[in-house]
Amino acid sequence: MDPITHGIVGLAVAAVAGEPAAITNPYAIGCLLGAIAPDGDIIMQVKGHYSYLKNHRGVSHSLPFAFLFGGVITLFLSLIFPEASAIKLFLYSLAGCLSHLILDITNSYGAQIFWPFLNKKFTADLLLVYDPVLFLLSLAIIIPSFREMVHPIISITLFIAYILLRSIAKFHIKKTIKRDMIKEGEITFIRILPSLVGLLKWHFIIKYKDKRVVGEINLFSKKLRIIDVLDNLDTELYNAIKDTDIARFFDEFTPISHIGCRKLAIGYEYYFTDLRYYAAKDYLHHATATLDEDFALISSLFQPYNKDRKVEI
Repeated sequence: MDPITHGIVGLAVAAVAGEPAAITNPYAIGCLLGAIAPDGDIIMQVKGHYSYLKNHRGVSHSLPFAFLFGGVITLFLSLIFPEASAIKLFLYSLAGCLSHLILDITNSYGAQIFWPFLNKKFTADLLLVYDPVLFLLSLAIIIPSFREMVHPIISITLFIAYILLRSIAKFHIKKTIKRDMIKEGEITFIRILPSLVGLLKWHFIIKYKDKRVVGEINLFSKKLRIIDVLDNLDTELYNAIKDTDIARFFDEFTPISHIGCRKLAIGYEYYFTDLRYYAAKDYLHHATATLDEDFALISSLFQPYNKDRKVEI
């Protein structure tokens, strides 16, 4: 989720607990700061996109760090509001942090919530990165005039219903895709993801023995659109690249990627694609590696957000 949505949700959590959103309310401020604190890993951006994306939603999005952030925020706010209850400040700050972790595992990027015990990013693939329904329901809880028209319990109920409806929709879409795409061969893996844009669109990635298919489906019409058909790299070419730093980074960066290879006049060019995010007729994150005729690495570039950005690895 984006920081603004996280902050709005943090204030909504405080409001549900009876703490109005006001700059004089230390508990609402604690919940707000807690809700945006895990994204403090943006400080890694000073080292560039590579360092930031390599560490984003890692340790700062774990349960141990949620308690750490809660403690730091409590100490900070206790200096500003000495009359406030430290225990209550900690609980609200922690609640804000936990709301951040929960929301981040609802979208396709996921979060490393169980670090240091598990380094895996967990994801439910349910909500958009910028989800308008979540944002509007949170505003309805915070803004007093909305609260008079729509009780917070109703907003919470609507959000739970929204999550359930998207879960049911995802289940039925997966069945539809399996039914329609089984004709292409034995499906070894399938993942359904929310679209980057559009509440009614879902993306899917299917693995077959020899290829991967990326597509899009409309929730109501059930109309399939194939975006890409990507042939698997042969074993020799894959073995030549798999132990390089760029290959290891991309494998850690995304659980769903594709590696392709082009033969150059002299040597080989490998290209890596993160298949999770597709918009404006291209994927969001790429990488490129050049090897000589003997498969020795010459250069490797990470291309975050668009292909014009090139970060040497």
